[in-house]
Amino acid sequence: MRRVSYEHFGEPADVLRVEDAPDLQPPGAHEVLIRVATSPVHPGDLAGIRGRYDGGKPAGPTVPGFEGVGTVQALGPGGVVESGLKVGQRVAFFPVQGAWAEQVVTPVQFAIPVPDAVSDAVASQLMINPITAAMLLREAENAALTVDNGVLLLTAAGSGVARLLAAMATARGYATISVVRSAEGAARLRPVSDGPVVSSDDTDWVAKVRDAAEGRQIRVACDPIGGAMAASLAGLLADGGTLLAYGGLAANEPMGLDSMDVTSRGLSVRGVTIGRWLLNTTLQVRADDISAALQLAQERPDLFAASATYDLGRIADAVKEAERSGKTGTVLLTSSAS
Repeated sequence: MRRVSYEHFGEPADVLRVEDAPDLQPPGAHEVLIRVATSPVHPGDLAGIRGRYDGGKPAGPTVPGFEGVGTVQALGPGGVVESGLKVGQRVAFFPVQGAWAEQVVTPVQFAIPVPDAVSDAVASQLMINPITAAMLLREAENAALTVDNGVLLLTAAGSGVARLLAAMATARGYATISVVRSAEGAARLRPVSDGPVVSSDDTDWVAKVRDAAEGRQIRVACDPIGGAMAASLAGLLADGGTLLAYGGLAANEPMGLDSMDVTSRGLSVRGVTIGRWLLNTTLQVRADDISAALQLAQERPDLFAASATYDLGRIADAVKEAERSGKTGTVLLTSSAS
């Protein structure tokens, strides 16, 4: 099988390589072997390749990626009884290390049957973005976001997570304001957005966000950027407001928060990551999140847009496209090999 791997941290386009590797061994008890069709390139994947989660050096070749879609090739002992899965059945999978390959093995509980009406492009993004959006919305509600007088502010609003979050929030009656990095991105997002869209390229973008709020308090800001953006968002928040940080696109740029401003105004900063989903949620909440994701995939496939699709062999082009400013949607990796 083919797989993408790296042996040391660095810029993804430089350190990733495509290699031939032996097919995976048959699955063990309560496991499933999946032939991967499509997997997404997420910002978190690229941060991991750069070593932003770990120090030192990877312990041998590491295959990135944690979700995707494919077909069941084999089930280990007990797998059929436990899951009801069948060979040839299409499944989405998460969390599974090594999704950027033509095969993965995972515990059966991490393989989710996919309805026929859901395309591979949508199914490959079924878990990480929708679940992250659901986590953010729960945290926003815990932070006293209100339908009557509260506004939810979203940065990097053309991203998959932000678009899903905006749709979820709108469905519950919350007002949203979206911020994107370019006028081009704002022009693309406005026709499909339920709330105002502002470009941070404009020198007066902060004032435009305040105007868009129309006197309502900005109670919560959800931000995957960090860096200097955090200071601007803190200034926009109402006293007692909350900044939900769920990424670090402004790599190596510290969050520009004034500690006295945070203290005197009673602001809160919370980190949200899907890496803690399995640790911090009950089985029922996880089941509800997956059910909601499946419903969104069937009712709003437009929220799972793909900006571009590349074969595994073009991984360098894929990761460059994934970080292109102004793109809308997620970059996908595919394999047509048998």
